[in-house]
Amino acid sequence: MKKALLILCTVLFLGCQNKEKDQKAPSGEARPVNEKTFIELGGEKQYVEITGASDDLPVLLFLHGGPGWPQTPHLRYFNADLTKDMILVSWDQAGCGLSYLQNPNPKNLSTQSLVDDAHELTQYLKKKFNKEKIVLLGFSYGSVIGLKLAERYPEDYSAYIGVSQLIDSQKNWDTSMDWLKEQAQEKQDTAALKQLALIEKRDPSVCKTVLDCFMSKYQLLVAYNGTIYNPEIAKEIEKAEQRAYDDYKDYDWFQGFNYTHSRMGDKQFDIDLSNITSLEIPIVFMAGRHDWNLPGIVAENYLEELQAPDKEFIWFEKSGHEPPEEEPDEFNERVVEIVKEKGS
Repeated sequence: MKKALLILCTVLFLGCQNKEKDQKAPSGEARPVNEKTFIELGGEKQYVEITGASDDLPVLLFLHGGPGWPQTPHLRYFNADLTKDMILVSWDQAGCGLSYLQNPNPKNLSTQSLVDDAHELTQYLKKKFNKEKIVLLGFSYGSVIGLKLAERYPEDYSAYIGVSQLIDSQKNWDTSMDWLKEQAQEKQDTAALKQLALIEKRDPSVCKTVLDCFMSKYQLLVAYNGTIYNPEIAKEIEKAEQRAYDDYKDYDWFQGFNYTHSRMGDKQFDIDLSNITSLEIPIVFMAGRHDWNLPGIVAENYLEELQAPDKEFIWFEKSGHEPPEEEPDEFNERVVEIVKEKGS
């Protein structure tokens, strides 16, 4: 009887040991990451999507543009390969995307509040994945937030990638207008030349507001492929935004964009970051050769003068304003190279 009890106790003890071993083993192993959640930033819930093949990979925080034009469905559709080599974090900023659907009237919405929210999200990600630093990427207006973060909090980031980097709104505007006039003159497009003349005079028929003026010029850029270089890609972008994903099918993109503009006002069209003359972390700028919305030459000239421990400018020869969607394979490959080299 005693022998039987001894055998039973031994079996139970070993079973408990194995069970404990089974429970503990996974905690030390890398696991895939696939989170679609709302995180409190600036005191309010905001949508964050976190995806990666393993939770021990470097972390890249993607800051979308607009302001008020989320990038999450685009990243799913065009840039999912990034998640094989990094933890890709897409955040729908306050006032747009799924954050807007969750809360259509956030209490804070300004460039400063977006910088503060991004800083808070950075701390969350560093703690969650036990990272000393992460990689930061800012796209279009998101590059305004990104460059400010890179300057103020270099201890948080191992590198900054600026895609379609915005430096000086006025220089961008002047370069863009000059290109449009050249195109219209070459094509003898009298209607476009007339519209450009009205824009230059800030005529109320096309420039009743600053946003109207911007959109009047933007329409001409679209007509001359100065935003999306290949019109076929524009159709794929529209598919990603409106038809590919159920959680964005009911989202009104222009409602979110217009709401953000109504809250942020005209300051978003009056940006000058040229006073940032030095950074303490590696910097990479990327631009489409055919981007005449934010012409890459303005950012390239700025980068030449910027003081940084390491800096690089990358041109995408078949892209306009949106290299992540227009040349996704090349874009993904270059970002992976940067994150592997500089990510922690």
